Amino acid sequence: MDSQDASQPVETGYSAPVPGIAPPRPPSEEDPQIAPSPSIGGEHSRPVGWSLQDEDYESWEDEEMDTSIESTADGTDQEIPDDVPGDQLGALQHCVESNYKEFLFACGGTIPISSKHQQNTPGPISKETASRPESAFSKSWSPTSGPHPPVTLRWDPNDVSAPASQSKLIFPTKETTAGNLKHLLAEMKPATFGRGGEDVYDESYRKASKLEPQNFSTNFCPYSTGIIGEISQLLLPDPERADQRIIKAELYKLNVYTGPSGHFRSHVDTPRSRSQFGSLVVCLPVKHEGGALEVRHNDEVMKFDWASTSEQPELQWAAFYSDCEHEVFPVQSGHRITLTYNLYVTFNSIHRLGSFNPLNNTQTPLDREIEALVGDPTFLPDGGHIGFHTTHTYPHNDSEGCLEDTLKGLDMVIWRGFQRLGCGVCLRPVLQPTPYIINVKLPFKLGRTFKLEAIDGEVESKDAWDELVQYDWGLEHLSVEDITWLNKPTLKTKKAAFAYTVYGNEASSCLAYTICSIIVSVPKIVEGKRANLETTFDVDVVVEEEDWEKRSPWD
Repeated sequence: MDSQDASQPVETGYSAPVPGIAPPRPPSEEDPQIAPSPSIGGEHSRPVGWSLQDEDYESWEDEEMDTSIESTADGTDQEIPDDVPGDQLGALQHCVESNYKEFLFACGGTIPISSKHQQNTPGPISKETASRPESAFSKSWSPTSGPHPPVTLRWDPNDVSAPASQSKLIFPTKETTAGNLKHLLAEMKPATFGRGGEDVYDESYRKASKLEPQNFSTNFCPYSTGIIGEISQLLLPDPERADQRIIKAELYKLNVYTGPSGHFRSHVDTPRSRSQFGSLVVCLPVKHEGGALEVRHNDEVMKFDWASTSEQPELQWAAFYSDCEHEVFPVQSGHRITLTYNLYVTFNSIHRLGSFNPLNNTQTPLDREIEALVGDPTFLPDGGHIGFHTTHTYPHNDSEGCLEDTLKGLDMVIWRGFQRLGCGVCLRPVLQPTPYIINVKLPFKLGRTFKLEAIDGEVESKDAWDELVQYDWGLEHLSVEDITWLNKPTLKTKKAAFAYTVYGNEASSCLAYTICSIIVSVPKIVEGKRANLETTFDVDVVVEEEDWEKRSPWD
């Protein structure tokens, strides 16, 4: 596939509630209109807050992810307040840590192709299938769907005088149409990939051919085969919103990797919209060797080898999150032909998946730990904030923000787990400004999205930097030190927030990075139970000057 705001620290007491916090909402509430937004490029390998002139600056680039609850986001020791029981936080922190590698980031399967052209009718997912959410790959096509009829592919020839019989292939290929494969290859164009906002053609990085969706048609449907239903179960499990949140699969490309050297080096796709959460690749039954697809996330690897080893012709598929690194290994011989789909979250009923039993993920050990923590009247009795640095990458710096329904894996479970218990939740960028002199570390900042505009100003002190960042980038009155963090961030999820220039012996251009975090507002205890959140802030509300006054969020 084509590689397609800090806040003012407070000394005591509580801060103003975080604008943009979303309270629990009824399933019938409509989501805002989905609008495309560009993704910020990630070619820079500098860590959060890295300055080009500060080579001795300490970072976590080489550290393993540490979820110590006694540490703040910048790695310094954090003293746990007396009203925060360490055993409960420790239990939740341990459960979060143990779940880092338990959640799927990819899934796949096979579907047999019938010898006769028969109608394919999907059936409901059985209890047996629904009880194994950890299954990332299933060789069994039943009971999700029956055998698929032979797949027909038609395309528009450049030569309009060419007979229609030469612009059609049936998979598995028949003797009468097998010769048309060469006609298909002749119609295809070299496949490019995205880099720096441009389409680049470089066979050393990617050697493949492509056909745009407007130039071909097929009778294959990922909905009727049950594939989209399985993706919904495995990658976006949410029983509370199963009737509203729908996956839209949009056909993106037909790709051919031809032996002996067709390949695509390791890359991460560029999402086409903020509502895109993943990709689906379907391999058509054509004999080839090599060309395995390898998907990686957080040092975990899943490999899909679709080289034909079965006498029974079959369709093979894989789906994965859009922020996962993936690679197509060289094809030694034959042709690896795939259909690629972009996967979006939508609420349009036209894309209904049919009848299936949604997985109940509210009774997992992690959900039980969250429920026990929030339900304990001795935990943050006066209310407070919990922070969780996301394990996946999201467009959290874009002006449109990130859709909560595109949260993935552990991030989605944390969000839903606290939200269903009456806590406010929101996504926020966490910024660590670059030190302006060597060996001086400035605190992390929690903020909203950053405005893309030039600001003319000079700073020569920490206080001047804080004032510039705080008032010119619309930060919120909530310090990172006021938040109890469940984990440390991983630099793999960082995004460029803004650029600036520093002057010393010579001028240097720098980038400031942010990481995406889930901020949870836990209501105070009233008469032995959690109070309701009294105020809901819209994500587009501008923080007025009077909102900076320090006050308890729920008084």
